[in-house]
Amino acid sequence: MDVRTEKLWLIDQIAKITDERLISTLKSLLEFASQQSKTEADKDFWDELSTGQKQRIEKSIRQLDNGEGIPHEAVMTEFRSKYRLAK
Repeated sequence: MDVRTEKLWLIDQIAKITDERLISTLKSLLEFASQQSKTEADKDFWDELSTGQKQRIEKSIRQLDNGEGIPHEAVMTEFRSKYRLAK
């Protein structure tokens, strides 16, 4: 089933519920799920990285700031050149 069909089925089933405790439980579940979604969206990937990963990224940024990096276009030009010769 697709998501739209599933939603319609849920709406139909919920509309048939007469038990107030079940309605309250479903409402709590949906509120919890909504809160979890917001929490996940607010997470910063940086907080999920290990200390080693953060240090390597920071080192890379310093290297780029010091002009030690290779511009993307230069890498692509070299790659294209080698790839054409390999054919």
